[in-house]
Amino acid sequence: MARAGPPVEEVQDRAEAAARHARPWVDAFARFGYVAKGVVYATIGLLAMLEALGMGGKTASPDGAMQSIGTQPLGGLLLVVLSAGLFGYAAWKVVQGVTDPDDRGSDAHGVVRRVCYVGSGAIHAALAYTAAQSVFGAEDSSEDAMAASVMAYQPPLGRILVTLVGIGVIGVALYQLYAAYGAKFKGELKLHRMHGAEEFGVTLAGRVGTAARALALGLAGAFVLLATYQSNPEKTRGLGGALETLQQQPLGSFMLAAVAAGLMIYGAFMFLVARHRHIDTS
Repeated sequence: MARAGPPVEEVQDRAEAAARHARPWVDAFARFGYVAKGVVYATIGLLAMLEALGMGGKTASPDGAMQSIGTQPLGGLLLVVLSAGLFGYAAWKVVQGVTDPDDRGSDAHGVVRRVCYVGSGAIHAALAYTAAQSVFGAEDSSEDAMAASVMAYQPPLGRILVTLVGIGVIGVALYQLYAAYGAKFKGELKLHRMHGAEEFGVTLAGRVGTAARALALGLAGAFVLLATYQSNPEKTRGLGGALETLQQQPLGSFMLAAVAAGLMIYGAFMFLVARHRHIDTS
């Protein structure tokens, strides 16, 4: 006769005990991930600011920021730390999408938000992988990226898919502008623990930084659509290319400096999020 397993209540108690034991680690990884994301965007903003001021910087994407970090003293060690942090952030975004700790719900709006969380997790996992590759001296993947871009434009569905990507990026940028204007992030922060001046500073940093990031992403998405319209993959621009093109416009150095300052503020805002965000891992 088969031996009966433990009662359901005992299994549930064990699962809850394991979850309570794991929660501090999930919380730590999530906060560490926000710090890592802040370092990446602060580096992008700093490099762009130096370029705008003619002080030897360069416009860079997140990948380019990683490469720049890797050239600094102890850069390899910093990349290891950033890679771990970004993997932690990616895992947290997947947890947000799957378990819904922020209670986004299962209606259409909630499902879209949760799918976006998982997508963000995938993007930051790829960025973490890039950082790890940089540690081990992987070759520049720009030629591979261009080859993939060319393949994406091939008929019959290539241009449609790339167009959808461009529209999606612009859609995300527009939503982030909306979120910046309405300070939608405030509901995720422990504002009740802040005094008036601190709350004002955090809110201002969130609005300015999120708006700057949204403008840069929107410009990158516009270049994707332009490249699709012209059937020319070489016209595609990532974040770094969008910032570089911005500088080439009339008064471009001033516009680039403004966006660069906003991206550095966004990086600083991520540090504040790491400290003040509600992270419910139950």
